This record gives sequence, C-alpha cells and structure tokens, in this order.
Amino acid sequence: MTQRGKTAIRFGVAVGLILVAPAMTGAAEPVAAEPAARQWLEEVEALITEEEREAFLGLEHEYQRRRFIDRFWETRDPFPDTRVNEFFEEWGRRQEIARERYGGAATDRGRALMLAGPPKVIHPQLCPSLLSANEVWVYRGEAGRDRVLIFRLRPAKDDPYRLWRPQEGLPALVDWASAPASAIGESDLRRRIARECGRARETVALLANAVDLEMLLEETGRLPRPSPEWVGTFLRRGTDVPAGAPTLAGRLEIAYPGAYKSRTIVQGLIVVPAGAAAASRPARGPAAYHLRVNGEVLRGDELFEHFRYRFDLPVADLRGGDVPLLIRRHLRPGRYEIVLRVEDLNAGSFFRTRRELEVPRRTTPAVVATAADPEPAEPTAEAPAPQGGRGEPRVVAAIARPQPATELDLPLAALARELLAADPGEVAEPEHIVKILPLPDHLMTGRQRVDTSVSGPGIAKVAFFLDGRKVMAKSRAPFSLELDFGRAPRTRMLEAVAYDAEGGELARDRVPVNAGPQRFAVRLLEPRSGERYHGSLQAHAEVDLARGENLERVELYLNERKLATLFQPPFVQPVLLPRDEAITYVRAVAVLADGHSAEDLVVINGPPNLDALQVDFVELYTSVLDRKGNNIEGLAEGDFQVFENEVEQQIRRFERVVDLPINATVVIDASLSMQEEMKEAEEAALAFFQRVIEPKDRAGVIVFNDRPDLRVPLTSNHEVLAGGLSAVEADGETALYDSVIFGLYYLAGLRGKRALIVLSDGEDSVSKYTFDEALEFARHSGTAIYTIGLGLPTREQMAQARLRKLASETGGAHYSVNGAKELNRVYEQIEAELRAQYLIAYQSSWSGDEGFREVEVAVGRSGLEVKTIPGYFP
Repeated sequence: MTQRGKTAIRFGVAVGLILVAPAMTGAAEPVAAEPAARQWLEEVEALITEEEREAFLGLEHEYQRRRFIDRFWETRDPFPDTRVNEFFEEWGRRQEIARERYGGAATDRGRALMLAGPPKVIHPQLCPSLLSANEVWVYRGEAGRDRVLIFRLRPAKDDPYRLWRPQEGLPALVDWASAPASAIGESDLRRRIARECGRARETVALLANAVDLEMLLEETGRLPRPSPEWVGTFLRRGTDVPAGAPTLAGRLEIAYPGAYKSRTIVQGLIVVPAGAAAASRPARGPAAYHLRVNGEVLRGDELFEHFRYRFDLPVADLRGGDVPLLIRRHLRPGRYEIVLRVEDLNAGSFFRTRRELEVPRRTTPAVVATAADPEPAEPTAEAPAPQGGRGEPRVVAAIARPQPATELDLPLAALARELLAADPGEVAEPEHIVKILPLPDHLMTGRQRVDTSVSGPGIAKVAFFLDGRKVMAKSRAPFSLELDFGRAPRTRMLEAVAYDAEGGELARDRVPVNAGPQRFAVRLLEPRSGERYHGSLQAHAEVDLARGENLERVELYLNERKLATLFQPPFVQPVLLPRDEAITYVRAVAVLADGHSAEDLVVINGPPNLDALQVDFVELYTSVLDRKGNNIEGLAEGDFQVFENEVEQQIRRFERVVDLPINATVVIDASLSMQEEMKEAEEAALAFFQRVIEPKDRAGVIVFNDRPDLRVPLTSNHEVLAGGLSAVEADGETALYDSVIFGLYYLAGLRGKRALIVLSDGEDSVSKYTFDEALEFARHSGTAIYTIGLGLPTREQMAQARLRKLASETGGAHYSVNGAKELNRVYEQIEAELRAQYLIAYQSSWSGDEGFREVEVAVGRSGLEVKTIPGYFP
C-alpha cells in the first residue's frame, strides 16, 4: 500500500469508526451512531457531497467504511503519483487552524478557511464609521485578479462573524448599531462610502472584487472536485447484491493444492450449473457466457484484500457441462473469511456466498469444501475492489509446470476441478527456479554486478547470455557475477539458464537491460515456447510496470477468444486446448488505467521448425513539411510509401491525427554560460507546458550542467512543472551528450508519441559519452529529438551541426535562435508538429532478425520533406 493510502487508513482507524446504519440505501442519518463516527462526518461535513454521505451511511460493515474513507481521500489527492496525499495533509492543518481560531467548520470563517485555505492577506475592519465589514479576506484569483470574502459583524453569541454575499446588496453591510439597513439605499451608500471612508478607493476596490464562497472556489480551483462516478463505481464493485435482483444458482469449492513461496495457494472453483447462466446471442461470433466475480478476503474485522475477475467463456467450449470460474489467491496460514459475488452480465442475476477459511501451511493437496451454497440471504453492501490498483515496479509470478494430459472431451468444469486438487508441483511454485534480481534503475554500462536467485535440486550450473551470446557459466553458488555491458549505452537482453548435470535445461529467466524506467510489458511464463501440451495448460503471466503506473487488468486469450480478465495478481487461469486447430496460441494483454496496452503471445504445439510467431506492427508518427517548414495537411494514404530495409511494406493503417497524447521531456542547459538567459528560458518552457500539456499529456523537466538532474518526473500537473523550473541556478560546465542519453533512457518504454526537447547554448565539455555514442543511442530510441541552439556563436559551427544531426536522425527538428526571447516562437512550432501528424502503421514483412531495421517514408509529391523515426529494434 502506498504512503498516501496508509495515511487515509490511519485516519479511518483514528476516528474508531463504528456505525450502525439502516440497511436501506439512501438513509439520511446514522442510527445509534458512535461519537467517533459522528466526529468523522462532522470533520468532513464541509467537504463531503450528499451522494457520498448517503453511500457512506448505507454501508453495513466497518471494513467497508474504512475502505470508503480511504477512497474518499484518494479521489481528492492532487498528485496521485506522489507517496503523500497533499490535500489530506493540508485538510488536517486547515482543520486545526479553523478549530483554534474560528471555532471549527461550523462557523463561516472556519468553513471558508477549510474549503479555500488561508487568504493572501486579511484586512481589519473596513470603513468602521459606516460598515460592519469587520474582516476582509483577499485571495489571488484568475489572471492575478484578487477575489475577496467579506465577513460582517452581527449580534450572535455563537459566531458573531457572518459571510456577506454580494447578492444581498451593499445595504446589508451597514453597521446595524448606527442605522437600519432599510434606511439607506444602494446609490446613497456608495456616495457615503466615497465621502466618509478614510480609504475610500481601497474600500470600493475590495467591494467590487467581493464574491461568495462558491464563486471563489470555482474561480481559484482551491478545492479538489472528484468525479461523482467514483461512488457508484465503489458500490458496484463490492460484494453486495442489489435488492430484488434475480438469483443465480452456484456453489463454491475450496482447495489448498500447495504453496507459493511463503504463502498457501487458495484455489476457489465457483460452479454455475449447466443452463443456469444466460448465454449471449451475438449477430457475429460464438455464443458465450459473460460473468464477473467480485471478492473480498477478511481477517477478523479487517479487509485483507479484494479482487475482481471477469470470465468470457464460449458456450461451445463447455460442451454442455457446468460453467466453471476458477479463482486463485495466495494467503498466509490462518483464519479468514471469503465473500464472493458472481454476476451474470447477460441476465443481471447474482450468486453470493460467504465462507470461513482455515488456511493451512500447505505442501500437499487437500480439497476441503464441495458443498452447494444456500440461496443468498438479505443483501448487504461490501467494500469494492480497487480501481486500477497501483502496482509495484515488477509483479513476479513463478513458472508453473505443464498440466498433465487431459482427455480432449473432458468438460471444462471437470478440468478445473482436476486442477483444483492437482499435485502441488503442478500448480504451485516450480521445482527449479532461476530469477535475475532487479537491475539498478539507471543506465547499465561498463562492469556491473548481476545477482540471481536460484533454487531446486540437481542444478549443476547457471549460464549467462547477453544478446544471445554466452558470456559465462557458474557451477556453484552464489550464481552472481560481474558483466561488462560495454562502454556505450545500448538496449540489451540478459538471460540466465539453469542446467542439470547432463546439460538439460531446468529453468530460464530473461530481462531487458537499459529498457528505461518507463518500461511496461507483459510476459507469459506459462505456456513456454518449445514445450508440448496435451489437452490443457495453466496460463501464467507476469507484468512489468513503471513506478506510478496503474495496472487496470490482464486479459488472457486462446487464439482470439478472450477467456478471462484478471484485475490483480496472480495472473493465472486454466486453459482447455482445442483438438481441431493445427496451430493454437495463448495471448496475454495487459492494460493500464490510461488505456495503454502491451501483449505477449506463445504458440502451442506448433511444428518443430516454428520456434515463435513474431508479428511486428510498426507505428510511424510522421510529419510532412514544405520548403518553408509549414505542416502539410490533406495528404491521402496513396501519397505515401513505406520501406523497411529497402523493401516496400503494405500500409495497414493510415489516419491524420491532430490531438495526439504527448510524452515530452524538456532538457535545459543550466551551465554557467546560461546565466543571463536562464530566467527567460524557464519562463518560455513553463509557457510551453501551460499551453500544450493537457490532462492526457505528460511532461518532465531535466536540467543539466556537469551532469543531468531529473527535476520533474513525467506529470500533467502545471504546478509541479512550474516548481521544477523555478530557482534553477546556472553553474558548472556542459554535459550535453550525457544528458541527451539520460533523457532518452528516461522516456524509453513509453508508448505513443515521445519527444525530447533539448535547449543548449554551447558545445559539450565534460560528458563521459561521445557524440557518436549519443547519436547511436538516439537512433535506436524511437524518440523524436527537437534541439534548440541558443545564441551559439559562429565559431561553434560543430555544436550547431551536431544538434541538427541529433534532430534529423530521430525524426525531430532543429532550431537556432539568437536569444531566449525567441523561444516562445520555437515552442509554438514544436507544438504544432507534435499535435498534427500522420499515423502510418504496417506489419513488418521481416522475421527472425533481431537487429536494427531501417525505415523510410516517401511521399509522392515534390518539394516536401518527410520526418519520422529512422528505424527500430523489433
């Protein structure tokens, strides 16, 4: 769990939330609520919406309410990528100040402070001889225009200060003790203010800028406004059954077939009897059952974990048998409760069950429950599964052995039951494991230590391969070594293979080197290429995530039929193999919360000469310019030709895209020679971010002198970007090439349009990498580089030429400007090119070649320049 999540949970525990709420949804007030529960509601009364309040009061169990509180604060986190929820921390500070100074959120001043935060300045009594405006709070509004809240004094014991709303009119501000408001008209009052007030001009200006609290919050954006959809999603992803919903017949079988590392494998088989579920009847494609499983594991009164599955099972695959839904969790030995809800998406019916678990320390198989479950009792609300949960940098799954041969006509439910009680070695952690431990999160060059974790009997040696070439073998532990990755940074593949005494392979692991911290990939650990499978197998996938990325789901396919959607690890599902297809493949697709996806595919039981089926679908973001550098629109697919290694390729997709999501990093020279230009360079970069970066885009900031420094990781938040650009000191020498390589490495692994914008005013002086090494790394990066030479003198023609070559070799552009004042114009041109391009995609006709593939795009009109990446590694 992230620090942000821990903070929110601690808050829920601190208030000791115990609430007895009506079972009926939409209850207005808690029944017999404990003081601590009322305290939490009072503390967020100014913040919570009516929909959120009703949902909260409708929850029955304490663990649900704790999860609700956690999500309540998560939806208001302004910077989800950070470990701390800044708004939650700020709310606590505001709450303390409001309580100490203004009597809490129940007062007008306390409520304003908590919702809008501290004002820029507080003026004391305004024109005391005439008005009762006893406190004036000034906030910075849009475009630097001040916005004002005015509190007037009133004869009240609890809170004498009341917020004045401009629609009440100026007479409402007249001192009640000196004259009744009704005795003074609006126009008379304005004349008296100008005549009697000592600071008449300032008073008039403050009154003119006065707003009510709602307008202030709207204009200043000081209050997070989460989407109201989160509440409905929260309730929908729980284990509650809607009142009056049709019942779906089902039963749950539980087994503990073995161990996974230090935990016991808990496998649940939900069996829906044949004919109980409704099948879809699509106009095209086979009929299928579509079922969704929401689950919760409770330990005592705490929510231990929650999970979701979706199953899409073709009716033909079941061969008239029951509908099996297999779930798998890894739990430590102990007592738990599991709550499951199955929804038939075709019929809208539900099956719900709640079962106690006594999880043993398991090394041998044991089926412990095979009873039919009773009909669901009175519906209850349960805590939801996470929405695109935050993943660790690497989600690791063990390689499972192939499943035993199964009769091809065996119904899938029988297969699932067989897997449920299978031998531990067949579904648990494999007998032999070799695992390359995580590599350093930086560029790997020169001699670097590589460590592995190796286990299992009979391992005689472990061999290491770099880019397919054997570099070393070790015959005894520790199976670690130092490898020379070469002087120049390159994207490489490292493999470790364990062998027995006869040279037979026992286990294998492979990891990419220098693939970048943004790497997102999915890999099928089971099935394995080259293995033979009969009747069935157990698919097992692994996902690599960048820090801060949210994994939404993993989908598993047999050929093009989707079998299951899993929302949390372990990503494991049984697969029944068809008997009538010559070549079958299993495919895993991982999808991030932002929609980006990655996939892996393994061919099953193919011919001996078919090691792998590799399909390279290449996307080229292409710009077309005239001789003046203007973007050319209106071209058609027939105007383009694509060549790979000089062989023409067939274009499979063509479109004009004018609103591409952008991943851009600005690299700014902060060496001593930039001292005079630094401030304007910062302002121009910030203006670029404010004009270009929208919620769907991300940008980062790297500044460099003697070495590169990542000032702002990729984000769409303008405030964070502005903070990273502020107070940059110009000092030191110029490590330009090192910084280009660092920037490209940082963007590596991202999908879609990537751009590195490099601003420098001089020749490289201290980089450890050469220009040729930087150029080679850039050519293979797939990232467009836009270089800006700032005020480079004539004697530095070589520096200008090298910046130009970095741009031309990567499909970017080079700009030469005399001073920072011209940067806004340059950034506008870069924006225009990034936003409006042609997307040309083709399926490569090459196979088996792992080397660099050169790409050329030609357009059949004279006088036009085409810019795209020069090639790629498959």
